[in-house]
Amino acid sequence: MPAGELVDAATRKRLALDYCRLMNSGDVDGVLQLFAPDVRFEDPVGWTPVHGRAALRTHLATAIAARVHEVPGVPAAAQDGRHVALPVTATLDYLPMGAGLAAAGLIAAPRRPEAARLRFRLVSVMRVGPEQLLQHVRVFWGRSDITVLEDAVPPRMSAADR
Repeated sequence: MPAGELVDAATRKRLALDYCRLMNSGDVDGVLQLFAPDVRFEDPVGWTPVHGRAALRTHLATAIAARVHEVPGVPAAAQDGRHVALPVTATLDYLPMGAGLAAAGLIAAPRRPEAARLRFRLVSVMRVGPEQLLQHVRVFWGRSDITVLEDAVPPRMSAADR
């Protein structure tokens, strides 16, 4: 990437933090505006990537419907002018995603799935393009990074309460 196309560290860090803020607010359209139209999103790395905003909408909407809450750590910008890494602790309802994780042997099914939540400790590595949009996101987590939280579902809030 030519020097004129580099994205400064502060902008890359802001994009990473904006992603968490918008996910927490439930604003799927706002989150999607952070991404390039041809985004590649791997969550987790090693599974089939999602390509494009339309496919990403489905992935993000599922997490938002499960009341995801992301607590970001401190972002770190790479020296290349393109990448930023962000540690995140994400918590969301066990259903609907947890059943698939249990079927894959990644977690044990909780006693009461409707009352459980999942906690992921992950690291997202994001590549930012010259237009200041996320082009490629790689989310690193594995079996040892997921915790099933029994009887942890808080009462449902309306979007206005978020």
